[in-house]
Amino acid sequence: MVMPPFDKEFFRTDRLALEAHNLFDLVEKLDTLAPGFAAIAQPRVHFAVDGVIETDWSRVLSPAAEVIVLPRVGGG
Repeated sequence: MVMPPFDKEFFRTDRLALEAHNLFDLVEKLDTLAPGFAAIAQPRVHFAVDGVIETDWSRVLSPAAEVIVLPRVGGG
């Protein structure tokens, strides 16, 4: 998993290797490592799974999936 810019704000590393069933599970595991991450995930985070933005956080992740944590960008 790659996490800029949240790496510096929460995790002090730009990559982690975690196993998660889906993105909800991943957020829960990330929150265990960095309390407070779950609270900002919904309003501030997008996830790209294997290069594609994933909007369904309940979709099952394959064990080899690469997840990139991206900041949400507002538009208008």
